[in-house]
Amino acid sequence: MKLSMSGLDIMVCARELKNVVGARVDKAYEIDGVFVVEMWASGKGRLDLLIEPGCRVHLTGMRYEFPKRPTMYAMLLRKYLENARLVDVEQPDFERVLEFRFCGRGEYVLIAELFGTGNLVLCDGEKKIIHPYRSEEWRHRVVKAGEKYKYPPSRGDIRKMGTSALRDAIARAPDIVRGLATNLNVGGRLAEEICARARVSKSSAVVELSEAQLRAVLEAASSLFTQEPSPRIVYDNGDTIDVLPFEFISHIGKRMKRFDSFSDALDEYFSTLSLREAIAKQKEKLESKLRAIRSRLAEQEARLTKLEEEASELKQNADMIKAHHTQFDEVLRCLAELRRESGWQAAAKGLEKARTEGRGWAKIVKKLEVKAGAVDVELHGQKIRLNIRMSAFENASKLYNEYKQLSKKAIGAKEALKKSRGELENLLVAEAAEVPAPTVRRRRKPKWFERFRWFISSDGLLVIAGRDAATNREVVEKHMEAGDRYSHADIVGAPHVVVKTAGEEASESALREAAEFAAAHSRAWREGLGSLDVYWALPEQVSRQAPSGEYLPRGAYVIRGKRNFLKVPVRVAVGIIELEGERVVMCGPPSAVERHSKIVIRISPGRVKKSDLAREIQARMRAAGVEVSTDELMRALPPGGGEVVT
Repeated sequence: MKLSMSGLDIMVCARELKNVVGARVDKAYEIDGVFVVEMWASGKGRLDLLIEPGCRVHLTGMRYEFPKRPTMYAMLLRKYLENARLVDVEQPDFERVLEFRFCGRGEYVLIAELFGTGNLVLCDGEKKIIHPYRSEEWRHRVVKAGEKYKYPPSRGDIRKMGTSALRDAIARAPDIVRGLATNLNVGGRLAEEICARARVSKSSAVVELSEAQLRAVLEAASSLFTQEPSPRIVYDNGDTIDVLPFEFISHIGKRMKRFDSFSDALDEYFSTLSLREAIAKQKEKLESKLRAIRSRLAEQEARLTKLEEEASELKQNADMIKAHHTQFDEVLRCLAELRRESGWQAAAKGLEKARTEGRGWAKIVKKLEVKAGAVDVELHGQKIRLNIRMSAFENASKLYNEYKQLSKKAIGAKEALKKSRGELENLLVAEAAEVPAPTVRRRRKPKWFERFRWFISSDGLLVIAGRDAATNREVVEKHMEAGDRYSHADIVGAPHVVVKTAGEEASESALREAAEFAAAHSRAWREGLGSLDVYWALPEQVSRQAPSGEYLPRGAYVIRGKRNFLKVPVRVAVGIIELEGERVVMCGPPSAVERHSKIVIRISPGRVKKSDLAREIQARMRAAGVEVSTDELMRALPPGGGEVVT
């Protein structure tokens, strides 16, 4: 199974990524060492570039949960690359390295190293390192801030070699396939494919290869590097085993899934691989928990058994002392007399003498430990240790107290054991449950109209408006059709708004809602106006042709004929609607939002900064059980500050 991209994969992916040159960077995120650079491109919308150092680089359509607080390196990337334009993508020679050149407030190069443990290095336009993700130092190069970035020593580029150079490059390898894979950094899978296409045994010794065979190897490599991509994922017995830019001879006959782009294939392959690794880690974590809890259960069971045995012995001893306290008191009294007569050192001799004389009290004494202040006695086969400084009753009371304390500990141990058994049972149920097959959560592909400002009217019509000069022109000149309605606020600094009627008659409510939408996204919002005049007209009334002798500003249109004016309040509401089964933020007139969303948050112009307002709306939606990003809210809200209407 492929765990990282080969030089060939990087080459094909680099060609594809050139198609997104011109995209502008919005944000950068890091999730456990995986970087996602969010970009926007005219006509393409949002494009997420995923970089996992040491593993992969491609565009991703997957949904990721980004951390609320960006990491230090993500913040560094934002500082230098935010709003910068991607101007070039290059793979130096055939190295497992990909360079992204950006132009913004300055020129920057972001270098993704996909060999070894990988790295991500941000440089200036001259490749002087601003900051690497990880500082490293080798004999041949140093990757640290302030140093000039250097590539690893080149092993040669097979695409630029002749037969003599090829033979020299792989001369010391034990065979042709390992020479290509290791000495020329081609990789094992690609080396085998080159040998297969050249019809050269992969185990052939380099010294035995003829000129014709070497030429065949170079021709096979060249055919691979120039082949038209046909991206695919390869499966074997239901398992994902490879992702390729085109078909390999070694995989003929295996099930394959084809893709429109190599990025899509890489995205699904590595995402599925990541999910499998996550499931494997989850299983290992579960097994580790099971081992730990079983070990804990064994310790708890042993401790409970010991406590119960000790408690039982204490009670038996206390009961014995209580039942035969007269005999035990006699032993203690006689020992005390011996001590008074000749001291404890001589008492032992006195005990032996009494035992020899056959005195009854001495027969049950087994051992006298003067230093410990204790005497071991045995009665009816039961051994008991007595404190020689206490009476039989006091000894019994002491043992009863110890028994009660151990009994309490035993009760606590039983509760802990019961809890542990419950945990084990739950874990065993989880272990027995079928682990779900890996699934890929793909990010919803935005509808065409989500490039613009938009909302769905209360009677189901789509209303769109421009975000800037370019999209304003696009709304009118590309998307306004016969039968639609054009709307514009009667103020300088307002978007062009189009009601898409889909051949139906536009209702009065739709025209009024479109007017409110036009007012809310005009300069009137920033100025805090309470209401505004807005007009609507037919598409055929809208013209870019200025009257004779007059000048028409760029982006402006002439409205010929009657304008239908409406006075509307400057207000909006924010809610969540369903688009293709996905929850999407919609900002529009309150009546429209109320019609399509269970959550309705009304907004009016105000002094609360837009970013703070977005966070407040996010918190309110979270309280209602819906999670949305502040980026989505910022993109939907009118330009300028506002406040939530309660």
